[in-house]
Amino acid sequence: MSDADLFRQYAEEALRGSSNVKDESEKQALIDLAFTWTQAAMASDRIFGSSFISSPSYAGGTALPKGS
Repeated sequence: MSDADLFRQYAEEALRGSSNVKDESEKQALIDLAFTWTQAAMASDRIFGSSFISSPSYAGGTALPKGS
C-alpha cells in the first residue's frame, strides 16, 4: 500500500467518524482532517507517482494507447 493509499484510508476514517458525532465543531474538525489527508494523498501522488490509472486521452473520439 502506497503512502497516498494510506492517506486516503485516513481521510475515509475521518469522514466516517464525522457522521457519528453530534458536536458540530468536532464534526467540522473531522471533515477538515479528512480534507487535509486527501490533500496529502494528492501531493504524494504528484511527488511519488499516482496509484491510479489515468483516464485515457481522446482524439477524435478514439482512445489513444497509453504513452501516446
